[in-house]
Amino acid sequence: MSLNVTPDDAPVELTSGSFWEVNQYKRTVTRIDNGMKLCDDLMLFIKERATLEEQYSKLLKQWSSKFHKLVEKNSSYHTLQTTWLGMLNEADRTAQLHSTIKEQLMADPYEKVKQWKKENYHTLTLGGIKESKLLNEEFMRAQKQWAKYMKKVTDAKKTYFNVCKEERSAQTQESTAKSDTSLAPEKVKKLQELVEKKGAEKSKYREKYEQAVRALKDDTPRYMEDMEKVFVKCQEFEEKRLEKFKAIFHAVHGHLDLSTNVEHKAIFVDLKSNIDSANSQNDLQWWRSTHGPDMPMNWPEVEDYDPERILMQKSMSRKQGSKASKHVAGMDGLAGAQFTSTYPATAPVETKTSGNGSANRPNSWSDDEQNNPFQDSSSEGNPFGSVENTSGGVPVRALYNYDGQEEDELTFLSGETLYKLEDEDEQGWCKGRLSTGKVGLYPANYVETI
Repeated sequence: MSLNVTPDDAPVELTSGSFWEVNQYKRTVTRIDNGMKLCDDLMLFIKERATLEEQYSKLLKQWSSKFHKLVEKNSSYHTLQTTWLGMLNEADRTAQLHSTIKEQLMADPYEKVKQWKKENYHTLTLGGIKESKLLNEEFMRAQKQWAKYMKKVTDAKKTYFNVCKEERSAQTQESTAKSDTSLAPEKVKKLQELVEKKGAEKSKYREKYEQAVRALKDDTPRYMEDMEKVFVKCQEFEEKRLEKFKAIFHAVHGHLDLSTNVEHKAIFVDLKSNIDSANSQNDLQWWRSTHGPDMPMNWPEVEDYDPERILMQKSMSRKQGSKASKHVAGMDGLAGAQFTSTYPATAPVETKTSGNGSANRPNSWSDDEQNNPFQDSSSEGNPFGSVENTSGGVPVRALYNYDGQEEDELTFLSGETLYKLEDEDEQGWCKGRLSTGKVGLYPANYVETI
């Protein structure tokens, strides 16, 4: 990759939300937290099915309807989610059949999920899960040094671009002064000296900028290797859960398969085929490509100062900063709300409607401070960042923890009461208010109406 950018070159835009960017690994860590919540969902799934088997067709249909909504909104994804939905399709088809199998369901698959959850997820006294905490710390150690180099690149670039602006301004003043015969020669000379001074500063800061980029590049191979190692650990942990869930689905299938009935037998032949289609390797590869190391990344390069391109990038950034680019629940929406963050997550991959996560704002590497990932947070420019004395709204209850990733997003805990002020938009976001009075956006599928 070249360090030079000519005026004819297209603007280089970073893919927002790439795994390699600072803190973007958090979506993968959050997946572990979500796995624990999915165990609760699965146990509830089995228990209520056992109850409904006692209540015949009507209640069985109600149960299927409820869990279709749950599975479509939780953080399961790809082939395993398809399998789960197929389990519910079986419930609809067997609505006319009545058989009591409550004891078998509760004694076998339910207890297995409960025990597996206990053995694989360990909650901490102060909250959170031990497994995700340890992996998060490993990611932080792997990224710490690279993040420092990245900040130096950003700071050096900003300084260099500012000097370029000052030099251009001085050149303009000098040109104007030369054409103005009324100005004293001494003043013209001072302007010429200022142009020379700014030119020297420009060369100086250009060298610092290039040095910062070289240092970042030198550390990148080590950074990628260390991040890959931690990511593989996360994949291995998730693989165990995916395979366990598939085994549990098979166990449930065994208890539900009342094959003495011809129609019932046909239903369960289809169900088994559906479960067999679950493929943990496909799921893991999908995650790797969509949220992991196989994601594209435009590594930073030294750019020549181009004021017209910078102005264009600022204009594009303002247009793309609308609510349509907000991060959807659970990390970027995952092409249709296939991923829902249960604990604090980061910005999304393709759409942030979440996020991831999730169209994403492009990181243009200009001197626009709003695109600098290392700037301190500020509530300026945030339409919902301040506390407002807004009354009214429909009370809703949070189903999961959510840590707002943008300044106009709310942060809340599972079980907390919020007040919905506006209905869900086409991107899956609602406007709401916390009990503290703070107004902002939140993922619609993170709450339920009280």
